[in-house]
Amino acid sequence: MRRRLSIMSATFALLAIALTAYKASAPAASKEAPKPAQALTTLGVMRAAPTVPAVTEAPEKSAIRMAQARSVGGPPPLKKFRVLLPFKVGITFFPISVANELGYLKDEGIDLDLQVANGSSAVVQQLAAGNAEIGVILAPNTLLGFSEGVKYKAFYDFLTKNTFDVKVIDSSPISRPSDLKGKSIGTIDLTRGDLPLLRAELQRAGLNAQRDVQIVALGFNMSLHAQALKDGRVDALNISWNNTVSVEAVGVKLKCITCDEQFQLASETTVAPDRIFQQDRRYIIGFGRAMAKATLFAETNPAAAIAIMKKVAPQEHTDTAFTKTFFAAALAVMKPRQAGKYGLHDISGWERLQDFMAAPVEGQPTGLQNKVDVNQLVTNELVEEFNRFDVEPVRKQAMEYRP
Repeated sequence: MRRRLSIMSATFALLAIALTAYKASAPAASKEAPKPAQALTTLGVMRAAPTVPAVTEAPEKSAIRMAQARSVGGPPPLKKFRVLLPFKVGITFFPISVANELGYLKDEGIDLDLQVANGSSAVVQQLAAGNAEIGVILAPNTLLGFSEGVKYKAFYDFLTKNTFDVKVIDSSPISRPSDLKGKSIGTIDLTRGDLPLLRAELQRAGLNAQRDVQIVALGFNMSLHAQALKDGRVDALNISWNNTVSVEAVGVKLKCITCDEQFQLASETTVAPDRIFQQDRRYIIGFGRAMAKATLFAETNPAAAIAIMKKVAPQEHTDTAFTKTFFAAALAVMKPRQAGKYGLHDISGWERLQDFMAAPVEGQPTGLQNKVDVNQLVTNELVEEFNRFDVEPVRKQAMEYRP
């Protein structure tokens, strides 16, 4: 069974059309302060995106100040960096917030301006317009944007596991995608970007998505997804890692039928426009190093990281048991591919993703019209620098942290 890939937050076709139109009208990158982040509506019309205030450094500094990562001359001058997320600030993107709260970003000369765009498609557009220095983007959107002429580098692998998988109730006799013939699959809605790739995977299993299965829109409420499985209204769910936590929290244990460690695909990455990657290379290294430290901190003492995130996103911390489970899932999906190699991409996973996206599904393309040179897009050249720091002070700080 082959592993299912991480999915973007908007359809491939929509992004391709929107990017083409946007590139024609986007202003050239400016050295002036970036404009407020904007996002695409489902119709491709620009509107203001929800934003969050810049996350400030925690008032209670640990007594242990992190030594600079063997860099000559100490940190560079403090510089504001706008970082765009495709989704709300919280546990899903905890390394950035933890790094900021602990002062790791300031240690690297980065004054964080953390904002939220309306999905990965909008992040791509804002980077293309020069409105941000860094973005976190799902891998399919990253490939498609690059193929449409958006010049950036994917420099730090954010998620090392799939975002979406097909899952069934643990007791279900369904054990592989081919078993879904004649069955129904629940998903959030019928316009999301994961559907073309779900159909492609079904086709790989010998199924026709239009004739052999029924895809059912269940909305955004995960309790309804869980109930639909329990009632037998759907036989499986096409579901993200974080929504899996929500479904299982209401008592529905899930079994993944597309999780195959031998078939990994690129998932979610961190990118910077080529101009920023070149001229602010020291800051890009510092950003990756700060995230590496924050992830190590969280792995060493999850309770400390959870306490930090409670200040950042208190709405995710009303149920202690759920929060612990959610955070454990985040650690698992961000676990480095190799020990001590935070940010390391699997280049072959990007190649497989591109092949998957470019393959026609029932006569209709999934959205990637022009294949690209993955090595021009994705780089591991800074990974050694990201991980060049003394791990023991970070671990000590984590174990001694008091909220």
